[in-house]
Amino acid sequence: MWQKTLKLVLVSILVGILLGIFGATAAHYFRAGIHFIEQFVSNRFDNANRFVLFFCSLSTAAFIISLIKAKLSVIRWHGPADTIFAAHRVDNELDIKSGIASTLAAFFSAAGGASVGQYGPLVHFGATLGSWLKAILKLRISTDIVLGGGVAAAISAGFSAPLTGIIFAHEAILRHFSFKALAPIALASGTAIVVNNYLWNSSTFIMGLYSATDVGPMILISIAAGPFFGFVAILFMFTILTFAKLPTQMGLNQFQSFLIAITGLSIIGTFYPEVMGLGTSAIINLTTGSTLFLMAVAILFGKIIATALSLGFGFFGGVFSPALLVGAAAGSIATSVLSWMGIQSFQGPELIICGMAAVAGSVIGAPISMIMIVLELTGSYSLALASTIGIVTATMISGQLFEHSIFDKQLLSRGIDLSQGRMGIRLMEENITKITSSKILKFKPEVIVELAKAKMVKMRVNEAYVNTHDGKYIGKLHLKSLIFAKPSDAIIKYTDTEALNIKSDASLQQAIEAAANFIGETIPIVDRKTGTLIGTINEGDLLKMYLDLQGQTIDLEKR
Repeated sequence: MWQKTLKLVLVSILVGILLGIFGATAAHYFRAGIHFIEQFVSNRFDNANRFVLFFCSLSTAAFIISLIKAKLSVIRWHGPADTIFAAHRVDNELDIKSGIASTLAAFFSAAGGASVGQYGPLVHFGATLGSWLKAILKLRISTDIVLGGGVAAAISAGFSAPLTGIIFAHEAILRHFSFKALAPIALASGTAIVVNNYLWNSSTFIMGLYSATDVGPMILISIAAGPFFGFVAILFMFTILTFAKLPTQMGLNQFQSFLIAITGLSIIGTFYPEVMGLGTSAIINLTTGSTLFLMAVAILFGKIIATALSLGFGFFGGVFSPALLVGAAAGSIATSVLSWMGIQSFQGPELIICGMAAVAGSVIGAPISMIMIVLELTGSYSLALASTIGIVTATMISGQLFEHSIFDKQLLSRGIDLSQGRMGIRLMEENITKITSSKILKFKPEVIVELAKAKMVKMRVNEAYVNTHDGKYIGKLHLKSLIFAKPSDAIIKYTDTEALNIKSDASLQQAIEAAANFIGETIPIVDRKTGTLIGTINEGDLLKMYLDLQGQTIDLEKR
């Protein structure tokens, strides 16, 4: 027993360290590569027309992304929603090829100037690294360890926030506390920040330390501003998801979608270059300077439209960074409004930082992580405490009126409802054909009662089924209905055509709901397309399948 435990501990430590190293390296070179390309373009084409510059850079990015998609045969790009879904299943490893391709697409999208984020792709890439590591080393460890460790390392290195990485992995991705995974996740997050700081001396993009926040007034202001931040987050998510449907609704091909995106983004970038790319410099300007009200409004709406246009019409990337800028702009707007009202109980970017965390927390569904990120990025306990009310109020409103996060909404559009929990997802995924029995007694409609009754008694069954000559299901035949029937009558006269039947494409959840009030031996399973009877199930098989899935889910939760 102790040898097994020691092996598990050593493997967990090794995996945590490797994920931390890989995650930090990926995060650094992802950001460094984008910065290098941005600087190269800026230095070489500093005097170029802004519209032409954006049009050319975005066109180049679109060409490379199209090439990646074609050469690697990618059907769709993968992101944090796929990571969350994988964490909720016991039999679903991440597609490594799609994960790498999606990260490359996000890199070139951001480097080309599209309004996309870096943290979503890094989160999914970190999880993909975990899956890859588990596959090549043939590790017999929980998926929670490799997914959570990869995610924690990416967030830790990306934000220089190791505690946030640990909490984010549990809160936003795993969505349950995994005791056995905690140590390797924490080790991956800690290793990532050590490697990041030691090799590249990286730091957060918010450089100031804010320690003089007056908690009392800020909490009251945070309560008032929280609903506003929540509605801004809803507007942001709604716009992105609406734009994502437009190319299909408009019947556009890939070239047409890219052309619309490139033209629209080039126009936006001509007038408001602050909203293009990752938007890091715009966030710094908002948190360190005094931005005018109209400029803050322009940045807010410009960033929302630019991000929706980028993600909806061909480019790929995250929503975390754009949400931070939208939140910062919302915080700047709220600060200006309060100033006009004569409310100046605080000085500095407190409300702007609160807005960043509140909007981003609502979008990704991780309020506790955002409270921690305020603490780690600013070094101010009082500011983190004061921002808490605004963050949780915003996430509560967006969660009630929209969805837990944009990732949940994306999965819901694919028929995956995370609100049902792991057990609910498993019940909806499992098809009843796995427990369908083909050993059934079938009759043609013209068979007489005497023959049918004799056959049923001989086979010791109380139920049989009636089909047409071409195999189409008609109904169920009960032995008790034949006892006093005329022996020479055709059985079709006594067939129950209204008996409960379940379609063959039904899930276990749907079958259980259908059989809730069922009384009898077996339930017929009918092919939805052909109408033929393919077999039967009974309540015992349904219960056994349910208990098996429940055991697997409980085992996953305990890991």
